[in-house]
Amino acid sequence: MSRKGAVPIIVMAIGILMLIYMYFLPVSEKCKLIPSLPECQINTSETSMSFVPGLLNRQDTAGVYLLKDVKLFNQNNVDAAIVLKNTKTERGWFYSSPEQETFSIQENGKDARLLVSVNRASGNLRIYINGKKVAVIRGAGDHLIPIDVKNLEAKNTIKIIPTIPWLPFSVNSYEINKITLKEDYTFTQNRISYPFAIKENPGNILDIKLILDTDCLTDESMSIWIGKDKIIDDKICNGLNKDITDAVKANNMAANITFASEGNYYIDDIMFDVRMKESNWPTYYFSVSDKSFESQIMLKMQFNETGTKKLTAYINGIALSVDTVKKDWQSVVNKYLNNGTNSILLIPEETVTITKLEIK
Repeated sequence: MSRKGAVPIIVMAIGILMLIYMYFLPVSEKCKLIPSLPECQINTSETSMSFVPGLLNRQDTAGVYLLKDVKLFNQNNVDAAIVLKNTKTERGWFYSSPEQETFSIQENGKDARLLVSVNRASGNLRIYINGKKVAVIRGAGDHLIPIDVKNLEAKNTIKIIPTIPWLPFSVNSYEINKITLKEDYTFTQNRISYPFAIKENPGNILDIKLILDTDCLTDESMSIWIGKDKIIDDKICNGLNKDITDAVKANNMAANITFASEGNYYIDDIMFDVRMKESNWPTYYFSVSDKSFESQIMLKMQFNETGTKKLTAYINGIALSVDTVKKDWQSVVNKYLNNGTNSILLIPEETVTITKLEIK
């Protein structure tokens, strides 16, 4: 082979060696040599911001409004009341001595019976309630008479009188030991309302929480209203800690709070817990580009120690709860963010130290 023919082969071999060298060269070194390579271009759309919040002190409660305990119940009871006792009634052809008495009943009655205890008897005995005959009995002993509660009122009159005897000069008579009314009824207190008024300036309020303890002896749900706004309808057996800020502000900071249930609840330690905004908590601002939304954007926090840490991150005014025992916490926050400038305000429930706050 001539010398001239060998030159292209040598150049080609050198080129191949150069390509192999560049392929295995680290990116940082590669970009120093050829900065125009695609992998050397900075992704200007990536969001990456880091802050050091440090020690954040807990916000003390600005006001606590206590309410009375509430009992909601719907119970089936039985009541027994003597309406007549130790009396005698007679009737002949030419005279009669009926006996009558007034009596009351419970509201929400479901079933009623008269128990008539007769010592001595001749003939039949007619029993009237509110002028309507409800039974005719005969003979001594105990007589159980069912009564339709639809025919009973809050106040009623019972009247007893024997039937007319067959013979003109004979007398039918009844000696009554007692007449007892037994009533099955529902004793109900299923709705209670209390007025309230929050005195703090609405513009300075961070949040208002309804806090209460419950004992539920029922399968039925309980509803709670702030004014006309129903804030919950659920079976509440383990207490409640609920943000009601919007409902209270919608009712101009004063309304009735109403508890209602068809079941049995005992509700105590009821309070409104009002927290105010604190101006010395810093607000962190950062920008997010359109391109960043194509992937997950993470909010990351690093704490100085393990242990319980509870705080709320208000991202553009929208609350995100942080509750962890670890030193590191993170969450995807795309749905809280806007294209352009965004803000984060951190409100701790207990004093906490954040060594690093990162949006990436």
